[in-house]
Amino acid sequence: MAKITILAGDFPRGTGYFTFRNLTLPGDENHYLCETVSINQIEFINTANPKMALLLNKDKALAEEIQLELEEKIRLADENDVIFMVRLSDERRFIAEADSATFHKIKSSVANLKNTNSSYIGNSA
Repeated sequence: MAKITILAGDFPRGTGYFTFRNLTLPGDENHYLCETVSINQIEFINTANPKMALLLNKDKALAEEIQLELEEKIRLADENDVIFMVRLSDERRFIAEADSATFHKIKSSVANLKNTNSSYIGNSA
């Protein structure tokens, strides 16, 4: 189980986990509930830059606050920390932080799943 930290987006801030092709994300502000999201719901995953915070919130003041916070996190991050953005198939998005190994495991799992699905579709004809 690898830890990720939700920094901004459509999920509450807090700790989540990646395990067995699933993300377990905070589901409410008190973190009593969580939401499990299969990686096959991930449409986009890539490293984030602070301007991506503007995509997450319609509240301009909040978006600018998050942007400044992300700039600071990126400035202080070492080479092992990765800040990334994810968009799910239901249009929800979030920016999270994880260590490099976890980020690459998630990204690799998504790529492998997409390759498996496309080869399955191609072979089923």
